[in-house]
Amino acid sequence: MIQKTPLTKSIGRLTASQKWRLGFGFALIYLPIRIYMNVLSIGLYDALHKLPLWAIELIVSVSLFTLWIHVIEWLQQYVSGFFGEEFVDDFRFINQLFTLIIAFGMAVMFNAGFRILWHFLEAVWENQPFEFTPVVMDDARLHRRRANTAITVMALMGAYYLAANKRANQKLQQVHLNEERLEKENIKAHFSALKNQVSPHFLFNNFSVLSTLIETNPEQSVEFVNRLSKAYRYILEQSDFELIKLRTEIEFLETYMFLLKTRFEDKIRLDIQIPSNEIDHYSIVPLSLQLLIENAVKHNQMSSSNPLVITIHRDDDFLFVSNPIRARQLPEPSTRLGLQNIIERYKLLINKPVSILSEHSQFVVKIPLIR
Repeated sequence: MIQKTPLTKSIGRLTASQKWRLGFGFALIYLPIRIYMNVLSIGLYDALHKLPLWAIELIVSVSLFTLWIHVIEWLQQYVSGFFGEEFVDDFRFINQLFTLIIAFGMAVMFNAGFRILWHFLEAVWENQPFEFTPVVMDDARLHRRRANTAITVMALMGAYYLAANKRANQKLQQVHLNEERLEKENIKAHFSALKNQVSPHFLFNNFSVLSTLIETNPEQSVEFVNRLSKAYRYILEQSDFELIKLRTEIEFLETYMFLLKTRFEDKIRLDIQIPSNEIDHYSIVPLSLQLLIENAVKHNQMSSSNPLVITIHRDDDFLFVSNPIRARQLPEPSTRLGLQNIIERYKLLINKPVSILSEHSQFVVKIPLIR
């Protein structure tokens, strides 16, 4: 069963501070236009004399627009709660017509009330008794009153649309934030899954070696277990990191190569051609070198007379891992990890791809280095 989300989450709500800022902004536009329409001519002295009254009018106008935004938001919540959340969007014309009618009524009441307030403030300011008498409406006064009502209605509707647009933008921003947050969580989960794939694959290969070693050379099996424990501890410790120092990864290869040499003896060699003073300047994805070496061992022939030499060197901001191509006649079953794992992990981290080259009987993987 699908539950409807509350209206405050579906259309969003403006904070009190946002409503006051919108009200103040509209009042700054509305008040000069209203003064221009109602004051036909005035000198500098009169303008300065009435400045405090216009300041009060500004405060009243700000209160009007802020109250209007509060009222419209409350009415939309009420209507949506009564007719359903989709009513405001599905019947937009009815909603706007309903708002226009309310705006017209509010404008008429505001102008009538403000006319009384203005005469009262003017009497107080001029130290005169306040005597409000009905104004005889001639054509000029009627046109002016209608103009005041019209400009107030237009300002109220403008504030309504601006507030609605503000809410829509906030909702859109929240949707984008939620999408980004979900994307980051998915990337993090995907990255964790890729890293977790390394551990079972690593253990599978080395337990197979250990089971044979225990029967043939028990003493060496003890050293193998110690090195295996050290290597697996490294894998577990680095599983929480997205990047690792290149030096740390290369130091780990010493332990990993011991495990491989126990299995293949002198059939495999590792040649690292990176000056020691350059190693500390870069970082890479953890276990990427281990996976590349494992991939080379899995897919290539090797022998004591013709060992498999894996070379690692740096060129600019890339690390090159290469080995001669000597395809096995009976290739080992692939678990589809290795290269794809590295490609996916780099894709999730940086905007630099992992390049795979096969040229001159050499298989080369080009890994981005991260400073």
